[in-house]
Amino acid sequence: MTELPLTFLQELEALGFDEGAETLVTGYAQRHIKQMPLLANNAYSGEGYDFSICHLHPPGRLAVMVWKLSEIRRRYEDCGVSAEIIQDTFSDVALRQRLFFQNNGKVGLSRADCVWLRHLANAQIFKLGVLQYQVWKMFYLETYEDGRPFFAISETQKARLPAGTPVLNVHIQKGADLRQENVTASLRMAGAFFARVFPETRFRAMVCYSWLLHSGLKALLPTSSRILRFAENFEIISESADSTQAVERIFGKRYRRKADHPQQTCLQREALQHPSRLGYALGVIYLD
Repeated sequence: MTELPLTFLQELEALGFDEGAETLVTGYAQRHIKQMPLLANNAYSGEGYDFSICHLHPPGRLAVMVWKLSEIRRRYEDCGVSAEIIQDTFSDVALRQRLFFQNNGKVGLSRADCVWLRHLANAQIFKLGVLQYQVWKMFYLETYEDGRPFFAISETQKARLPAGTPVLNVHIQKGADLRQENVTASLRMAGAFFARVFPETRFRAMVCYSWLLHSGLKALLPTSSRILRFAENFEIISESADSTQAVERIFGKRYRRKADHPQQTCLQREALQHPSRLGYALGVIYLD
């Protein structure tokens, strides 16, 4: 039996999977060991977001992603990123595996997880403290795919931060500890980090597309809420009534019957009673 590469085993151990997940991933890699290098190398080939890795079953997606991490690590190291930040960034794979198991009762990654993890494969996202930052060019989401209006963006705003301008796209992982001191520390860390790692790029702003920034939450949450405090870090430049992300993050998914929605938290109960308060917003922190 061919032994699994040490780099694969090291990356797997560093992710801290539970024994069941670790056994499944090593088993898949061992059974497909001859194909694994090619599967990893071609993982993000394909048209649009129809990546090769997405065509595997959930356990295969996870095993191939773990196999690919040693290659991805070298990309981050070549950028001058510390081992600690690389490991914090890679922890997103473990988080997504845990959430997939919670939602599906089995080990693996979803297609959506793999599409998202293209940012990791391209060494374009970094976890600094409690927040993730994606190297990005400004994009204004003004319409749905079918042409319906989504965000209304003023010409003044577009002139201040033109589309295509280098920015940092801020992401919030599920379960992130959004105490203001943690958020402040992360934002400060990002300022120093990107100036050092990307000295040739002038990032004009940090931007955040999120349900957490929507003003309707002020009617659902106490003034001391960490979510509301987080939103105060950003200048909100546009809002949408689209509650898709909010429903997914608050309830896990959209249920057919109102009575089926989980109601363990105050936010879940309030959101269920006042769904019109939910939405989506675009916030900006200008860096110059």
